[in-house]
Amino acid sequence: MLKKFKYAKILVVFLGVLSYYQPVYAQRASTTIERNEDAKEINDLYKQGKWEAGKNRAEEHLKKNPRDSDMRMLVGKYYTHRQQYDKARYELVKSLEYAPANVESKHMLVTVETETQRFSSAICYINELLEVNPYWKGLWRKKIELYRTMGNHVEADRLLKRISQIYPEDSELKGDQAYAQEQRAVTVAKAGRIDETIEVSKKRIDEQPRQQDSYFAVIDNYIKAGDYNNALVYTERALNEFPGNGGFVQKKIAILEHQQRYPEILSFLEFQMKRGGGSLRSQYNYFLLEAARAAKNSDPASLYGKIFESSPSNKEAFEYVFNDHIAKEQYEEAIVALHKHRYSAGTSKDLDMRELMAYKRMGNEGRIAALTREYFVKYPTDFDLRDSYVTMTLRQAKTNMQDGKIGLAVNDWKDIIRYGDEESVAIAQSGLYNAYVVEKRYQEAIMVLDDLLLDRPGDTELLLKKSDLYNKEGRYEYAISIYEQVLGGASLQDRNRLMHGYNDMVQPWVKSLKERYQLTEARQLCDRWLTIDEKNQEALLYMINICYQLKDKDAMLRYAQIAEDRYGDDVAFKIKLAEAMNHSSEKRPDSWALLHRQVQLNPYHEPLINTFSHTTEEYAGQLLKQKEHYQALTIIDTALYYQQDNKVLKYMKGLAYEGLKQYDSAYRYQQFYEPSLLEFAEFKSHLDYLGQKSYQNNVSVSHIRARYGDDYAITSISTVEYSRFLSDGNSYTARLNYAGREEGKGVQGQVEWFSPWTEKLSTRIDLALANKFFAKLAINGTALYVLRPTWEAEGGLGYRRLFTRQNLFNLNLGMAKEIEDFRLSAKWSNFFLDSEGEGIYLYSLGGRAQYFMHNPKNYLLAVGSIGNSPDIDLLNTQFYNSFNVFNVMVGAGLGRSITKNIGASVMGTWYNFQTDNSVITGNYRNLYNLYFQFHVAF
Repeated sequence: MLKKFKYAKILVVFLGVLSYYQPVYAQRASTTIERNEDAKEINDLYKQGKWEAGKNRAEEHLKKNPRDSDMRMLVGKYYTHRQQYDKARYELVKSLEYAPANVESKHMLVTVETETQRFSSAICYINELLEVNPYWKGLWRKKIELYRTMGNHVEADRLLKRISQIYPEDSELKGDQAYAQEQRAVTVAKAGRIDETIEVSKKRIDEQPRQQDSYFAVIDNYIKAGDYNNALVYTERALNEFPGNGGFVQKKIAILEHQQRYPEILSFLEFQMKRGGGSLRSQYNYFLLEAARAAKNSDPASLYGKIFESSPSNKEAFEYVFNDHIAKEQYEEAIVALHKHRYSAGTSKDLDMRELMAYKRMGNEGRIAALTREYFVKYPTDFDLRDSYVTMTLRQAKTNMQDGKIGLAVNDWKDIIRYGDEESVAIAQSGLYNAYVVEKRYQEAIMVLDDLLLDRPGDTELLLKKSDLYNKEGRYEYAISIYEQVLGGASLQDRNRLMHGYNDMVQPWVKSLKERYQLTEARQLCDRWLTIDEKNQEALLYMINICYQLKDKDAMLRYAQIAEDRYGDDVAFKIKLAEAMNHSSEKRPDSWALLHRQVQLNPYHEPLINTFSHTTEEYAGQLLKQKEHYQALTIIDTALYYQQDNKVLKYMKGLAYEGLKQYDSAYRYQQFYEPSLLEFAEFKSHLDYLGQKSYQNNVSVSHIRARYGDDYAITSISTVEYSRFLSDGNSYTARLNYAGREEGKGVQGQVEWFSPWTEKLSTRIDLALANKFFAKLAINGTALYVLRPTWEAEGGLGYRRLFTRQNLFNLNLGMAKEIEDFRLSAKWSNFFLDSEGEGIYLYSLGGRAQYFMHNPKNYLLAVGSIGNSPDIDLLNTQFYNSFNVFNVMVGAGLGRSITKNIGASVMGTWYNFQTDNSVITGNYRNLYNLYFQFHVAF
């Protein structure tokens, strides 16, 4: 209670301040503030929220007149607002010292003392105010509230009663009084003082007869005290005050029922129903039955009942009592009686059957099931019990299945199979199968199906279920075999329907085996699939892919052709056929042509275009190896029309241009290649080579230094040449050779023309004139022909007029072979030397091996020759002319591309030759040569 009043304290203070001032003004002609202009101005500042300004002005006045009561009151008002209560109390008390009748100060002191919990002091100030106005209701309420806060409820109640007598019609006072009584009643009730609670509640009824809660309190407490008569008296009084009230109606019925006064209850209910209480009909019926039961104590059933109570083993009394309860549908009472009799007289089948019968009439399924199971075990030869047990178990099994209690359902189905008739066994077998499937106990489900198949061999649905179970077990061989058995015995119409299920079963297994790389098993299963459904597109597609993974290219092509024949309009199979054909170099042209036709019809089919591009890469690569550069360029351009951003094809286009010796285009397109880090240096070097070859002008400077092994004298030849390369592949070269020796100096001028006539055939013709040391006149013609992709044949004719007035004719036959980065060549040079009318046949057989590093400008070289004549290169330099005697040469060199347009090479050779034709007395000499060359392209 103290806590509640504490929470209400702040609200009371503010309400007090607002409400208490107004009556004061009403009681006086005018306030001190109203008479004091200065005080009025300060109070107006307070109202405007200018508290500091108002306080300062009041203190200025107090400096002039410290005994000014109004100014003291206004300073106290400021401190009250700021909740500085000690300062406020001081100023307000001073105000009363100088003006004891200052009402405003007393009101504020009430607030200050209340806030600082000096409640007695606050009451004193209220009493002083009441002396001026003894009937001020607000002050009385404040005084009562303070007494309650102090815990003096007796004085508070006395004051409240007194003020209520002064203002008998005041609703607020009535509410306060009612609230106080209510709280008093609650306190007494919580304390458990029933008599005191009754007295308080009766007092409330007397004072406030329209409060229903008071009546209920009196009635309930009388019932607790066991005084039903007084409870009934106050219930009647409440009904007189509140006629038809449902709560009091039920109270009266409950009291009368406790006293078993059923006729009065029925009469009362009839009266209430006539007044409109239709909802009481069910209660009326209930009490009508209770009245009848009360009256039946004189019946034979009651007498037998008394006998049975005293002697439960009495069979006659039990029979009557049990049958009477059953007849009246009092099944629980009948069962209770049966248990008593069984306990006294002993068990029997008759009693057991009576108990089961009673529970069946009650509809208690749980007990029926339990007793049926118990008694069936006890009396297994009873056919009625067997039928009941099977029926009950069947119903229970279905319920367990629906509730997800599969284990219990399995036991139920097994019991039905054991004890049921033919019809129920069939149902149970089906249920047991479903239960095993739900539990994923597939092997047990298969055993159930096997039992069913004994009675229905060849049943399609059963076989399909068995196949499905094997499939779920992962034993796809059994599953597929059984399904194929069903398909074998099905009609054409049923076969078409069942084929979908077969395909749905086989496809996941083929896919699974393929993904696990069990390719042999996958192929066998796929072949089995195609045996059953030879037109199945999915099976054909799987078979093609599996054959590809097994690298069985022939089988892949065969199945792709089958698929293409059957589904010619299906682009996917066109793609697969082309991919299969790509594995054979002979069929790549047909594959490319097939895909070309398809992309013309389906120019936006992305997988088709990708396959076409890939096929073009393989086919173009094949053509490039075969030196079919023009054809390679054609098919690459065709593919690029459909896939313009294909960098691989652009790179291969550059390779084709390189083969055609169109180096500027080769340089541009080969730049699309994206090399790895390991390839980068090699790729850049090759691009530099192409860049150099793409220039149309080339200037070379070379120098040859020769020295005999038995002589320190050095003989040299220097050469300057200029070459012009045209876009059509023709090239023209002008060359100037200079030799200075003891005999004088020699100069040779030479022009050369190279021309490609076809992609495979090209020629080179040169003409040279010299004044000394070289051949006086030299004419050579050479033809080059690509026999096969890596084979090149060479044939040449030449004529030289020597300054010795000899004529030298030559026929050169050569062959070159490219093996990856190697180029191997051999040349057989045949010479006819016409010397003073006498002809001499000479020959030289030479070989050359060249290893290219990244590009043809970077190489290592090894050369050699043997014959009865120097090799043709030495004949051109005329370092010596040793004919018709032994000649041999070996040499090695290297070339290097320094930058994109600058290159150099160096080579050394050793010649060993016989100086005359006398083999026995022959004299052999050695010649050592060094060749230096430097060339610039621009």
